[in-house]
Amino acid sequence: MSPSGLDVPPPLIGKISALDLGLSPEEQSDISDEWLRWWRRFVHVQGQIQLGDKFGSSRREEWSHAIVLARASVFDPFEGFESLEESPLLRDAALKTWQQGVEWSKQYQSQDMGHGSPLAKTVAESVIRERQVTPGRVRAGVLLLSVSGKWSNLPEPGLLLCSDEAYADEGLYAAELKKAFEAGLTRPIE
Repeated sequence: MSPSGLDVPPPLIGKISALDLGLSPEEQSDISDEWLRWWRRFVHVQGQIQLGDKFGSSRREEWSHAIVLARASVFDPFEGFESLEESPLLRDAALKTWQQGVEWSKQYQSQDMGHGSPLAKTVAESVIRERQVTPGRVRAGVLLLSVSGKWSNLPEPGLLLCSDEAYADEGLYAAELKKAFEAGLTRPIE
């Protein structure tokens, strides 16, 4: 059973060999639910990092350390996935598939697509003009995912999940980025 929801991305690009983990149908359902909870936590933490959350720190050195700790709270392969301790089925699956994920990542992880800051600046400037807000109010974080097809989602205000293919489509990416900037206007001012 695969997780479902608007924030669940399509399958990864490239060839991924399915590993039989020997799970019962009930365990497959449980691990699917566990993965979805983990995914949402992961996206939230990565989004907060992208959006410049200080994680309660006041100095730059503390902030760097806080980011490391935040990332480790959702993704810590070198610690044996201790962050998944409350999800034993998911932790076991992560341990068994980690090396396969590393190999996939070497081949397919998001490549540099070429457009970014000039497009982001143009879109941000249009939101500033249209919404008549100060530049400091217009922020967004973008997480690029190497998944199949043109796909995007706004799981939180100001945070855009975007497939490589949607990012490469400048018109589509600009429209989605504008939605992210506009949604980000609802975030509290720091």
